[in-house]
Amino acid sequence: MTALRALAFLLCQLVATPVYVLLMALSAPFSHRGPRYFSGAWCRLMIRLGTLLLGVRYTVSGWENVPEGPCVMLVKHQSQWETMFFPAFFSPHSFVLKQELLSMPVFGWGMRLLDPIAIDRDARREAFQQVQTQGLERLKAGLKVIIFPEGTRVPSGYRARYAPSGGLLAAAAGVPVVPMAHNAGEFWKKGLLAKHPGTLSVRIGPPIPTVGRDGAEVTREAEIWIEQQMEELTGRVAQPYSRKGAVAALNTRPPRRHRLRIGDHEVQYSVARRRRRRSIGLLVDHTGLTVAIPPWVTLGSVEQAIRDQWPWVQKKLQHWRERAIPEAPQFCEGESLPWLGGTRTLRFVSAQLSLLPQEGEVIEVDPNEGPVQFLVQQWYRAQALPLFQTRVQFFAEKLGVPVPRVRLSNALGRWGSCNDCGELRLSWRLIKASLAEIDYVVAHEVAHLRHLNHGQDFWQLVAQLYPDFRAANQQLDRNDPLYRRF
Repeated sequence: MTALRALAFLLCQLVATPVYVLLMALSAPFSHRGPRYFSGAWCRLMIRLGTLLLGVRYTVSGWENVPEGPCVMLVKHQSQWETMFFPAFFSPHSFVLKQELLSMPVFGWGMRLLDPIAIDRDARREAFQQVQTQGLERLKAGLKVIIFPEGTRVPSGYRARYAPSGGLLAAAAGVPVVPMAHNAGEFWKKGLLAKHPGTLSVRIGPPIPTVGRDGAEVTREAEIWIEQQMEELTGRVAQPYSRKGAVAALNTRPPRRHRLRIGDHEVQYSVARRRRRRSIGLLVDHTGLTVAIPPWVTLGSVEQAIRDQWPWVQKKLQHWRERAIPEAPQFCEGESLPWLGGTRTLRFVSAQLSLLPQEGEVIEVDPNEGPVQFLVQQWYRAQALPLFQTRVQFFAEKLGVPVPRVRLSNALGRWGSCNDCGELRLSWRLIKASLAEIDYVVAHEVAHLRHLNHGQDFWQLVAQLYPDFRAANQQLDRNDPLYRRF
């Protein structure tokens, strides 16, 4: 009986969808509202048919938490149902979705008319930049940006890694993040006929403010709220899940703190399992000690690695405890921002933002062109790449190697990297540092073109390229919190 009801729903969907897509196409030349209206009408019809034919009802709590203006909504993705829920009740909006969906006959044609942010999930860095750039445009236009932070449909009872892009986008735009949890996957499963009667629950959380906050921390706060709600809705703790559909041996929950006693000291650490990692890596920052490991490494091996590196770990932990973390800037007119080892004053102008170097010690942006923080970051990026390319060329010629390709990164954990293809990535935030600090990082990464390690030969080569590297390294270490404020 359930299969027959699902088949009846499918037939209704096949008949109605081309009609509504045609109405969307016919109304598109006259107004942006036309496609959105008919899209919402189609979604409301499908949800209503789901109730009548399939017996899938729903309850919603937290309507009052949805702001009137633009926001970023971070949502669990378990089924087709929630993708219809948003156009039905949250217009205007813009989905972040995989670009393959736009190639689907009829359905994809209609989606193209709704200004989605279509990304290639395999090109992660490009997809991240696309979400940030196009997402800001959508928010500026007054739309709500809908993001599934796990990046794919995850069955009920499982969870995948939450990407930080949603929180970073909201923080850059200065709009709140609204988390949403639901258990639609319990009743509206993947498959044409895998739908079962019942009442699903939708919970909309209170808006999370983002002004002056780290976007990644905002995403983690939303993740904790969503997963707590999911445990209440499903009655069980979610298990890890991989994109390929298999349960992954990865710990994707918020890192649990482990304790290890070494002599008279007790150290807390968290474990991050990475599928692509092939060795144990220790990272110490303002959050404490994190150990990145391949999936097969045991906790005993982790503890042994910490014991083996304990003097280094202890030194780094003490170093971060003594560090004062500067407050994040407010991006107000007249505020001083770090620039090439000194500062520049933020100034608002009515002219369009210029990406060329400005005369005088100012950073000029037009707040009417978008969120000030985003405009400032774009200004930094525009100045960073030409300077970095020039310094890379200098040290590459000094080393006698071909000039490598240079790309900007948004990494917070490292200033630069060199891959086995000979490509250098340098954090755009490094443009805040002095030329001496920049030259140290560049010389460091150029030396990796010869030695992809940190052995004795590598450091001797760094000394040849940049004899004052130790003093520059210490200076960069002291200024690290200042440069990473935004």
